[in-house]
Amino acid sequence: VNGGELPNVPVPDSVVYDVLSQDGDSLRVTIDVGGGSWWTYTLARVNDTAALAGKWRLNTDGGAGVGPAAGDISWWSTDIDGVVETRACWFDDVVEFGPDGSFANDQGDETWLETWQGVGAESCGAPVAPHDGSARAIFEYDDAAGTLTVHGTGAHLGLPRTVNGADLTTPAEAPESVIYDVLTLDGDNITVTLETAAGNWWTYKYVRVSNSPWVGNWKLDLNGGAGVGPAAGDISWWSTDIDGVIETRACWFDDVFHFGGGGNFQNFQDGETWLEDWQAGAEQCGAPLAPHDGSTTGVWRNDDVAGTLTISGVGSHVGLPRTVNGGELPNVPVPEAVTYDVLSFDLGAMTLTIDVGGGSWWTYKLARE
Repeated sequence: VNGGELPNVPVPDSVVYDVLSQDGDSLRVTIDVGGGSWWTYTLARVNDTAALAGKWRLNTDGGAGVGPAAGDISWWSTDIDGVVETRACWFDDVVEFGPDGSFANDQGDETWLETWQGVGAESCGAPVAPHDGSARAIFEYDDAAGTLTVHGTGAHLGLPRTVNGADLTTPAEAPESVIYDVLTLDGDNITVTLETAAGNWWTYKYVRVSNSPWVGNWKLDLNGGAGVGPAAGDISWWSTDIDGVIETRACWFDDVFHFGGGGNFQNFQDGETWLEDWQAGAEQCGAPLAPHDGSTTGVWRNDDVAGTLTISGVGSHVGLPRTVNGGELPNVPVPEAVTYDVLSFDLGAMTLTIDVGGGSWWTYKLARE
């Protein structure tokens, strides 16, 4: 330390080093410890932050699973029907890799909890320390070794229970760091794996969401914003292009459909939206009614291959809340998720359609604010 060496001097509150040289990947510093002695240190940058910088969430397509080998999810995976919907509070969790090497778990108000964390059954609930995002954490990505390490007690990818060589049985067992093997890293996708016991490998697949063109606020387009017909994209039976419809339903056309950068989805209706007779006895503007009142923080996910957009979260919706897969409310139960077919998408507009059964298709055209 400055002017001395421990334990001969008290532990100082701070230490000042003289910088001898600095470039992009190395730093050389020195310190006078007294008595004519100088210690000099040369540091090398070891972390490639650029490849990972940004916000990521679990991919809803094969996002997590376990099997007998790295990358193998044959024993159990989140592709099982209903898993993503039940664990929507986990799939909206965000892991953020900072350009400065910082790492953070952002779980919002709730995440997926398991019994080892002190709950009676697996369920969504308030994050439990130290896996609640409170850790001051950093990450190291070693391209040559093919590893990603998160440092900070409680910092994690995937399930916090899964650590190197063990499955946690209490939160107090959380290690100071976890090392993941990187199977793939290509632009906006990363797949990591770790062995929790001999022949027991957990694999997690993440997608970068901070760069997604879907992220932002969207509203119904004033030109052909909604309609119904006998086929996908067909609005020949009825549409909002009919004279007077937009003016009467102005409280609907100012509703915001928010696609968050962390994969979260929210309906913002600003105190008033369009209500139908099944909700209010007559079609009119009025206060939003639960569960379609924006009180649910949902999860959005798009599948470019399948050409679909899925909104998870009871009450979360695009367009009219009554239009769901295979039926119309109140004739069918309120679903946990709704999947729309994506007819077109560009940076400023999207067109979605949904088959409500009986040969009827509702189509919605949204414009970015």
